[in-house]
Amino acid sequence: MAVKKQPAKPERRAKPRAVPLPVAEPRPDDGEGDNVTRRIAEAAYYRAQQRGFEPGHELEDWIAAEQEVRRRMEGAA
Repeated sequence: MAVKKQPAKPERRAKPRAVPLPVAEPRPDDGEGDNVTRRIAEAAYYRAQQRGFEPGHELEDWIAAEQEVRRRMEGAA
């Protein structure tokens, strides 16, 4: 008598478990942090606008804007 082969059962994979995301601890702030970030973002936006929003220069715009804003802040102090 011939033995019938059963079709192979699909491999069972474990369900992915939810991993809790780390929670950022609140940082002490002098009240200027958000304002400085906003100024940098605005300056970077205007740099991108002058270039016609050509992609690929976002980091370059941000760094230049950050330097510009920091220079202005140091000059005003």
